[in-house]
Amino acid sequence: MINFFAIIVSTIIYFILGALWYSNYLFGKAWVKANKFDMNELSMGPKELIGAAGSAFVSVLFFAILLELIAPFDFVTALLVSFIIGGGFIFTTGLYDVLYEDKNVVAYLIDASYHFVAILIAGLILGLWQI
Repeated sequence: MINFFAIIVSTIIYFILGALWYSNYLFGKAWVKANKFDMNELSMGPKELIGAAGSAFVSVLFFAILLELIAPFDFVTALLVSFIIGGGFIFTTGLYDVLYEDKNVVAYLIDASYHFVAILIAGLILGLWQI
């Protein structure tokens, strides 16, 4: 049975990690430079906040559903599935932006790494809570 508390906690951590990841303390400056953005034009209004939180929720929810489909699972299985999702889907699908849309490689690596780390953390939480 799906543990919605674990999904909510994972979603909140996913969202907070994004705020930290793209802050000036971690990769924000490099990400802005790689994308050639103007810091003064970037904003996090309600639309962006709701979109980021909603996207994180959907990612974690579908991950939890996937784990439920392969039940019974344990902590190790949840981590292995996290690595499969990260390596097999997150990094590969984002690579198309680099190859075909001329996205900066540094920006791609920052974006893909964020989602990879976030899904690993979600795997830890979901695995520990045995959704």
